[in-house]
Amino acid sequence: MSETFWVALGSIGTTLAFGGVVWQGYLTRGALKVSQLMTADAIRSRLDSQAPGVTLRLSPPPWDPLAATNMGMPCNPWPQGHTWHFPAEQEGANRLVLQQVLVLENLSDRRVQARFDGDLVVADEDRRPTAAGVIVLEPGETSRDVYLQREFTIKELSENFTAKQAGQELPHKVLGTVTAEDDRDNGSTDRWDLVLTGCPVEPVPDRDGLWRIAPWHLTEGSGLRTLDYSLLPSRQRIHWVSRTRGIQLPAPDGT
Repeated sequence: MSETFWVALGSIGTTLAFGGVVWQGYLTRGALKVSQLMTADAIRSRLDSQAPGVTLRLSPPPWDPLAATNMGMPCNPWPQGHTWHFPAEQEGANRLVLQQVLVLENLSDRRVQARFDGDLVVADEDRRPTAAGVIVLEPGETSRDVYLQREFTIKELSENFTAKQAGQELPHKVLGTVTAEDDRDNGSTDRWDLVLTGCPVEPVPDRDGLWRIAPWHLTEGSGLRTLDYSLLPSRQRIHWVSRTRGIQLPAPDGT
């Protein structure tokens, strides 16, 4: 055979050998990644088994909607059949409160710290709303009532109604976040994002500019049907390699 053939064959062999080294490196990196993922899964499983058992329970919003008051926490609904006219009565005392009550229970044998952010309040001694802030729950302890609560003008709630009719996202919402964690550096943090919204007011038929609280519906029941809320919000869990150093364990999907 010609010398050119053997030179070409040698070049192919060199290329294949280099390709084998690259492939071996790829397999090694792949095996390392699998090993890392398996280790992370094992750590995550251990942290899940040691995570404090904290439950969050939400009650349905009260119906009829509560009237906002400057005298303390809302306690009374607007009189049945009450109507509002725009624009003269869209502000001031014409406000409704959307509200849910939640409680946290610490079912674990460790002390747990809970933090409440957003539209989450508790009633003080004078029944005035104050930020819920941070509380500590001892093992087996249940929190006092915490209110996911915010007041809206009738005008704002009418904007929710218009948005829903147009198939758009409702612009006015009650939002809150609850986080719970124990004192372990290599531990976990549970988080719940809470949303309460809806359109509890609607136009009065054949009465231009008049709005009323959604009445009882023959097939759909009370006006509670007009509110969007959850009784069992989903829980998100963060796993910590070191809480003090701010190092989180990567999520299962690597994000």
